Amino acid sequence: MRRTTTVASASAAVLCLGVLLTGCGDAAGSGYAAVGAQGPSDNSAPHTPVPPRGGVELTPLDGTDGPGTGGPSRSPGSPGTTAGTHPASLGTAAPSPSPTGPGDTAGTNTPAPPGNSPRPRPSGTATPAPPSPTLPTGPGAPAGLLVGEPALAATDVRWCQQVTLDFLNTGDRPVTSGTVTFGTHIIGALGIDWATISSDHRLPLPLTPGRPATGTWRVCVDAWRVPLGMHLDTEDVTFTWR
Repeated sequence: MRRTTTVASASAAVLCLGVLLTGCGDAAGSGYAAVGAQGPSDNSAPHTPVPPRGGVELTPLDGTDGPGTGGPSRSPGSPGTTAGTHPASLGTAAPSPSPTGPGDTAGTNTPAPPGNSPRPRPSGTATPAPPSPTLPTGPGAPAGLLVGEPALAATDVRWCQQVTLDFLNTGDRPVTSGTVTFGTHIIGALGIDWATISSDHRLPLPLTPGRPATGTWRVCVDAWRVPLGMHLDTEDVTFTWR
């Protein structure tokens, strides 16, 4: 009889323990057990929850997020969670346009094609200035011929003098013939004009229209005519045209 009571007590204890594990005192079908998710036995891959079978529902303990359970639920109005939106920050400014590179400055004129680029105008030939003052060219002179007054210069001897004339043909035909005659005065020490000696010389021909020309001559007289203290003055200029 004592042995039977002991066995009955042990059976009741085992039965009570099973009831506690399966939700003792609750309605049928509403009990649950707190168990963890079963994963693979090795550590080569992350643990993957195994779905429950046989009508068993897995419920995480209060304050813990079991693996694969999705964590405790939050109300739609909880801070830090926005239903149906991405976690991108609001009010982000739109990206600014890329800066323009060199040569993209607004308002610059588009260069014209090479075939339409303006060509520089050829500079016109300047008209040479006529000699001033000018000498009379005499009767029969070519039309438009201008002759400047003579420029005189001393030489290495007293009985010779250098004479220079400037010419400019403003006509439409070149001058191809003509001679110039110089009248050289022999001046004494007291300024007395003792004699005038003439000499003929060729012109620097041809005289082309629009092109200035210069003629230089060495005009000389007999040495005995110009003793020490006397000098020459070639001031007379006449032309002969053929």
